[in-house]
Amino acid sequence: MFCQPSTSNLSNIDISENSSYPNDILLNQNNANTYEKVGKIQVLSSSTQVWGLNALKNEEPSSYAIDDIKQRQHAFADRVRKSENGTSNGHKELTPPEYFDPNVYGEISPLQRLIDDLLDTTYYEKIVHPKINYSEPTRVDLRMSLYQILEVDERAQSIIVNVWMVQEWYDEFLDWDPHDYDMINQTTVPYDEIWIPDTYLYNSESLEQKRTEALMDAIIETGYWRNDSLGAHVQLMFPAIYKLSCAMHGLRYFPYDEQNCTFIISSWTHDSSTIDYYAKDSSVNLKNFQKNQEWDVISFEFQRFAQKYKCCEHPWVMLYAHLVIRRRPLYYIINLVIPTSIITCVAVTGFFTPSSTSTERDEKLYLGINTLMTMSIMMLMVCNQMPSTSNYVPLMGWYYMGIIFVIVIGTFLATIVLFVHNQKAYSKPLPSIIRLIVCNRFVSTILVAPSASLTELWTEYGYMKTKEKYAGDRFALKNRTGDPLSASSAFSRERHLASLTKQCSAQLEKKARDWRKRRETIQSAVEFLSSGTGQAQVGTVKRQKLKRQCALEWEYLAAVLDRCLLIVFTLTTLAFFSLLVFFDSVYMFIN
Repeated sequence: MFCQPSTSNLSNIDISENSSYPNDILLNQNNANTYEKVGKIQVLSSSTQVWGLNALKNEEPSSYAIDDIKQRQHAFADRVRKSENGTSNGHKELTPPEYFDPNVYGEISPLQRLIDDLLDTTYYEKIVHPKINYSEPTRVDLRMSLYQILEVDERAQSIIVNVWMVQEWYDEFLDWDPHDYDMINQTTVPYDEIWIPDTYLYNSESLEQKRTEALMDAIIETGYWRNDSLGAHVQLMFPAIYKLSCAMHGLRYFPYDEQNCTFIISSWTHDSSTIDYYAKDSSVNLKNFQKNQEWDVISFEFQRFAQKYKCCEHPWVMLYAHLVIRRRPLYYIINLVIPTSIITCVAVTGFFTPSSTSTERDEKLYLGINTLMTMSIMMLMVCNQMPSTSNYVPLMGWYYMGIIFVIVIGTFLATIVLFVHNQKAYSKPLPSIIRLIVCNRFVSTILVAPSASLTELWTEYGYMKTKEKYAGDRFALKNRTGDPLSASSAFSRERHLASLTKQCSAQLEKKARDWRKRRETIQSAVEFLSSGTGQAQVGTVKRQKLKRQCALEWEYLAAVLDRCLLIVFTLTTLAFFSLLVFFDSVYMFIN
């Protein structure tokens, strides 16, 4: 406990230029009650009221002011004297007996003395670089723990994360001997009372650091027990919610994409000559990570770079923390991929449905329009997830564009077929060139066979020979009877021959009956034509046959055209999707 020193022997103190007092203890001539650092020796006048210097007169001062416990004690006594005179800003104005009366305030705890001595502005300035040799950089070790991924915004290309930051460095001005403070080796101090590095997240979208970082008290630990160590080890731990920009290049493979978001951490005003950053660990701690329902963390690694700028002589030390995340695709598979695949199958299958020669063909047109509207809505849902960029197009977008292109082509071709099919209402005869093209064995065998009614009319008017008419019957008979010599047949050769003979006999008998009926019909027609009414009715029947022939020919042409366009549609679809795959491979190879 300090007592007020006597000032009776101050007149004997030598304060001349040849005095042996330390050079770093300088006094202000105008104010005898305060110490002042002015960088030079000041000569004290004989009227200056100073006490306590006689304790230092015969002692060697320390090489560092902060390391001299004696000076701290005298500084503390000086504050007591100021409080007595009413000039102190931080203490209540008390007389020395009252201030040191244990019955009133009790004894000052060692921790309180330690905090007062450490943060005494006479010896410590928080704006001063924490190195006695200012030319040496301060090493700042940084650690980070990922706690939670709050949001990944693909359109804005940003990510919001909750992390726990830890910064560690050594402050050479925060020095104390634990023996003088009841063996206190560690304590906490407010972060705004000591020097802290201006660590900043370069790619943060928030410029106000107070809104993203919740700075707490700093933990300081004495370096007294370390060999050749001076000062204290400082550890600053705080939680932070960072919103940083993240280029979403991996969205090309949405929803099976991976994203690499980089944290760029460094000082904003100090280059490598004053602050040198290092990663405490090679990777970010993920033990406390709360799993996200949409993203999985693949890796989170640190890298250290020295960035050189044209403006400055020394480079800036940058810490890059690469956060690699992978999307969980189940949600998008259920809501986008599977519905889109089903709609695509329905749209493509609709064009493979067999054509009808007796009903209108507008069902395909309606199917194409409805599918086109559905795919447009699905594509709009995907576009809401994609960023507004022209650097690349996601494969999902190319997929929807391809499906829409295919549906448009199929709908257009169905419209052409429907137009041809409706020409039968005008009773226009089929052009001779087109009839010549469609009325041949290749078209009837490979593409579409004409109906029996059209075949009889063509045979009657000489457009088709009789042997061509019965070629289909012989082909059908061959398919029904099968190969007699086939080893897989369950019957013997004799049974096959007997069955074949029986079928041929039945067909011959049927044809004989048909010829007898035709002969009777011809005879009755001749008798009918002998009268005038019969001739008029013959003309009417002939016109009806011609109308029927025109309608059947246009229907057959529509069926042939539908089959040809179906082949063209299939080949175009395969070529288009092959081009997409090839284009993507070339793009990936180039990049």
